[in-house]
Amino acid sequence: MMLVCSNGIRFNAEHVCPRPYGTFINLFKSNVKDYLMKILRDVLREIEPTQKEADEIKKLAASLIKLLKEYEKKRKILLAGSVAKGTYLRDSADVDIFIMFKERLPKEEMKREIEELMAKAFPGTVYQMNYAEHPYIRFHISGRRVDMVPAYEMKKTEERLTAVDRSVLHTKYILKNLKKSKREDVLLLKQLLKANGLYGAEIKIQGFSGYLCELLIIKYGSFSKLIKEAAGWKLPLIIDLKKYYKPKDAELLIKKFNSKFVVIDPTDKNRNVAAALSEENFKKFVSLARRFLRKPSKNLFFREESFDEKIKRASKHGKIILIKFKKPDVVDDVLWGQLKKFMRMLEDALADFVIRGIIADANREVRVAVIAKNDVAGGVVEKQGPPIKMKKHVESFRRAHKNDKIIKRGGRLIALVKTPKKKLRDAVLEFIKENYEKFSHLPLKEASAELL
Repeated sequence: MMLVCSNGIRFNAEHVCPRPYGTFINLFKSNVKDYLMKILRDVLREIEPTQKEADEIKKLAASLIKLLKEYEKKRKILLAGSVAKGTYLRDSADVDIFIMFKERLPKEEMKREIEELMAKAFPGTVYQMNYAEHPYIRFHISGRRVDMVPAYEMKKTEERLTAVDRSVLHTKYILKNLKKSKREDVLLLKQLLKANGLYGAEIKIQGFSGYLCELLIIKYGSFSKLIKEAAGWKLPLIIDLKKYYKPKDAELLIKKFNSKFVVIDPTDKNRNVAAALSEENFKKFVSLARRFLRKPSKNLFFREESFDEKIKRASKHGKIILIKFKKPDVVDDVLWGQLKKFMRMLEDALADFVIRGIIADANREVRVAVIAKNDVAGGVVEKQGPPIKMKKHVESFRRAHKNDKIIKRGGRLIALVKTPKKKLRDAVLEFIKENYEKFSHLPLKEASAELL
């Protein structure tokens, strides 16, 4: 067996070891395992909630629910989300309280009821009314963010009206099936994903949801086993914890969910928990798992790049143009929904410049960085024609390009077409001018574009 030291020197264990070969290999594997466990213990010490924080969150959640119950007698009030499941990272616990409705009400009536409850239970507290699949209230208390969410009670998943209504079922499933000793593994997975820009199912990120992280740990048993398996993942991949479907149903499921990575929701066989995860981010996670196995490092858990750092790294691989405009006052899903569409259309419009990537940031203002191979496009462009033996098509091609030079290459005709040269910045500004009205929530008319 060939082993590699930390200094890069390779050696054969059979030749250098005075002990029996098998004993040496077992010792080597044991040392590697100990090293890996030390890294994971060190990471956990930094990301696991302290006992003080855990006690404070538990006390706060209990007091909020008790107060709400004083003013809401006819509905169940439940704690859900990562706080209820004990799978939240240090200093990132948000309290999700669900107000359960038995009757189906119009959204406006539901909104009115939770606003009345908010006014009674927390008079004078500033709050924000947000709109997802149900209207919900967000406010801050004792330094913590609290979401008060109305949802419909369900006995069966067939009754489901929205993803929000299913959240309580998710909490129940995780509490029943995720062992307390495995919550640490969920934290490790969340932190690794977060540090590498892969955590979050929102449109902005298109990554792994907290629920998906929990299901993966249930499936594979631990963080280490998941990473080992993920390093070998290939698409298509289907995970079905409750075995709702048979292996022969794979192609059907891929078509049904329009995805090559399908994780069947244990609480609803008609839902793909991984629906928000983009194929690009799936591949990034596989690559990350391989990198971690090759060289386990604590740094992989704490290396979140800033937007400026990403631009600096990207500048080594192409030309960069930076688009900037004021951040609109809309919820993130609306902002990023339009921003993603803008980025896709922009990439198509700038194809002649050979786009290598587009990244965005929307903290204080919106910044979109376009990474292109060239900052000038146009000039002489080759247009491929038909095979020479296809005489009728050849004649038609020659007529269409009678003003262009035509050459033969590889048994085909090639037309050398002259096109006007254009600069990347000019092309970006032209695209914005022609398309800004298509993005009602993005103030693109005021956007600037600068070649870095």
